[in-house]
Amino acid sequence: MNGTILGIVDKRIVYQNNSTKPNRNVFVVGGPGSYKTQSVVITNLFNETENSIVVTDPKGELYEKTAGIKLAQGYQVHVVNFANMAHSDRYNPFDYIQRDIQAETVATKIVQSENAEGKKDVWFSTQRQLLKALILFVMNHRSPEQRNLAGVTQVLQENDVEAEEKGADSPLDTLFLDLTMTDPARRAYELGFKKAKGEMKASIIESLLATISKFVDKEVANFTSFSDFDLKEIGKAKVVLYVIIPVMDNTYESFINLFFSQLFDELYKLAADHHAKLPHQVDFILDEFVNLGKFPKYEEFLATCRGYGIGVTTICQTLSQLQALYGKEKAESILGNHAVKICLNAANDVTAKYFSDLLGKSTVKVETGSESTSHSKEESHSKSDSYSYTSRSLMTPDEIMRMPEDQSLLIFSNARPVKATKAFQFKLFPGADRLVNLSQNDYQGQPEASQETSFKNKVEKWKAKLKETAQKEVANKMSQTEEEQQQDNLDSDLERVSNKDKDSQTEAPKEDDNNLFG
Repeated sequence: MNGTILGIVDKRIVYQNNSTKPNRNVFVVGGPGSYKTQSVVITNLFNETENSIVVTDPKGELYEKTAGIKLAQGYQVHVVNFANMAHSDRYNPFDYIQRDIQAETVATKIVQSENAEGKKDVWFSTQRQLLKALILFVMNHRSPEQRNLAGVTQVLQENDVEAEEKGADSPLDTLFLDLTMTDPARRAYELGFKKAKGEMKASIIESLLATISKFVDKEVANFTSFSDFDLKEIGKAKVVLYVIIPVMDNTYESFINLFFSQLFDELYKLAADHHAKLPHQVDFILDEFVNLGKFPKYEEFLATCRGYGIGVTTICQTLSQLQALYGKEKAESILGNHAVKICLNAANDVTAKYFSDLLGKSTVKVETGSESTSHSKEESHSKSDSYSYTSRSLMTPDEIMRMPEDQSLLIFSNARPVKATKAFQFKLFPGADRLVNLSQNDYQGQPEASQETSFKNKVEKWKAKLKETAQKEVANKMSQTEEEQQQDNLDSDLERVSNKDKDSQTEAPKEDDNNLFG
């Protein structure tokens, strides 16, 4: 089946297909115990059989319960495991750097990982510029095996930041200043770190080494040394990618954020090469969305992704999480770019009030009858019935917070809201998650043949570049030797001419004397 299952109404499945307008983005709110994994994530992993799928997997259980089924459905299965990198496909962010600005993006994300949010002072900027310069240096002046974070660390270790003599250039300065004036690595270095003075330089190096030290670990260095598959492949073929993220550990949050940022960019580039449409449509299921870090232009991505063939399911525990990460205004913009909003439960007042306001109000008929009794000799009793109309919320925040655990609210941008029963995967696909169970710790990434071929081509180009450089150096030396030889010959000729002139001048007076006196 193709499409996103939203819930069940009157025993019929409610789902949206790829042509849903204004977009096929779904925002899901569900706290602990709301069955978001069982009624949204696994349900749609089983249901989708055509589009590629990228799903965040906070504990690795999604891979273990569904990967066997996806293999049987004809999917290529990949795992990028930020929790256990030894059991993962490898991912090298440098493989997706084609322009200087992309090197700056990578540098920014890595430096951010060790800097408090919002603290972007001169230390942050200088670290970023130095890391950008180092990235550009290894990309353009080191072999393909060294074009990774381990290669950057090696350059720093091999070149001291301190000069042996006061006022002289340091080994690191010399490394960059030996490059041509137009070299992007030299420009980044001179405009950033080179301008730092005295002890500040050593402090910046120390800070940067502390920032990238997490990538020196053997397991992490191997993980970032190579890309076992091309991110564009997700938009070309039928692929399911499980991105396993650590629970209660934000050590690699910025790195995870970089991975998704590059994935979004690569899919957009692929679409641009195919008339603004992906060859193969892609569904993102982003569980625990706030743990992926902050995407600067996530709302723009949501607003444009449908046209490229991308649908996104964004899942949070509460709206407060989203507001804390993006701010209230941006959070509203993100919510507005989801055509469907699902409330599985409301874990706090903010979430409950938001959905109560979305549902709106209804008009309610209220009885306002009255009675009167007369105390005359002949008592009389009269009663009059009257009614008034008032408005009240379709569901108050309190009613939303007390919804039955199997119930959800579906809010559509272009249709009336409905109460639905949650689409439990164990009811729609009974026994499916027990058919083929895999272990995440048994996964071993294998490089795609196309990636190995691409790497070999890079190595050949590098060898050809070295050979060309060596030939130029030899030619320059020969040319220099010939020039020196020519200069030596010229000097010898001049010396002979000069000596001859001297001899001629010495003999000339004698001839003149002979002519004058005899």
